[in-house]
Amino acid sequence: MAAAEIFYLDKNSDLWLQSESFGTHVDGNVDLYAAFQALSSNQVFVCGSDGNLWLERGPWGQVPLPNSSYPPGPSSRSEIDGNVAAFYAIDPGTIFVLGSDGNLWMEWAFGTIPPGRTQVDGNVTEFQTISSSEVFVLGDNGNLWREFGPFGTVPPSPCSSPGQEGCRYQVASDVHDFMVADSTAIFVSDNSGDLWVLTYGDSSDLAPSQNPSATHVDGNVAAFWAIDSATVYVLGQDGSLWLEHAPFGQVPLPPCSRTSGFGQGSACRDPVASNVDAFGYFPNAGGVFVIDGNPELWQLGPPKTYLAYPVIDFQPLSPNQVELGEAEQGAKRFATRPIRAGSSRLPRRNQPRA
Repeated sequence: MAAAEIFYLDKNSDLWLQSESFGTHVDGNVDLYAAFQALSSNQVFVCGSDGNLWLERGPWGQVPLPNSSYPPGPSSRSEIDGNVAAFYAIDPGTIFVLGSDGNLWMEWAFGTIPPGRTQVDGNVTEFQTISSSEVFVLGDNGNLWREFGPFGTVPPSPCSSPGQEGCRYQVASDVHDFMVADSTAIFVSDNSGDLWVLTYGDSSDLAPSQNPSATHVDGNVAAFWAIDSATVYVLGQDGSLWLEHAPFGQVPLPPCSRTSGFGQGSACRDPVASNVDAFGYFPNAGGVFVIDGNPELWQLGPPKTYLAYPVIDFQPLSPNQVELGEAEQGAKRFATRPIRAGSSRLPRRNQPRA
């Protein structure tokens, strides 16, 4: 299945919407890290290089679009916030914003700068939004927390019982990067480039080096994308992309047997691509996309299809997003990606490390 449409950011900080072979200029001077998040082919959050975050609405073509009050009308944009280092939008009216000062906010009442908002936590490096009342937060000290709303107390109180609201508990320490896979498992990489999978629950878990439920997945890892607790895409520091299958524990996993079929192995890994700089897994929009070292954007298929050049970030849209002109509904609860300040929104080979 080919992607119906795809937003991509080129190396000149210009944002484009490509449909088939035709590209439309959406905006310029886009921040290379905070970048953009498309809700549909007609609605996209865009963060400028000045740290100002906008909600923009097509039709596209004029750059920049004229400013308007919130919500933006056709072919206009509304300013949402300033001093933004990273963000994730749940929908057009609810976003999590990580400020350049390390403070994480949930924002919803737009129209003033700053908008109506509630602080979630401070000293934040990375976060993954599960819902408007649940977020995983990585502190700048490497401690990873699971936090529950309602938010407003910073730091949140410690959780003392299952189902408690307005609290947090520690999941792991010495974490460089992470991704929640499902309701029981989370993948974490440490500052040595080792990737682990561990369980989390309703009480504090120990660090990966101490927790007996933590299992070593791979080493020399640059980035990763968890599909579920038993399957993960792993980008090596050498630019090789693998699809790895549980049970984990042997490092590196042996190659999967060709007779098992791609993606069907057990305790093994399938080669996906080489010379990969960044990648993304979008099952509803065509599968795996990669930016190679050139930097060209490809959809792996089959067949492998060239899409654009020169690309540093991208987001394909599913047919549902394009046809309905709205954000997808009913998505898997743990399908969100962690968002990190000062790093690409995509898993990338040359992310900064501690």
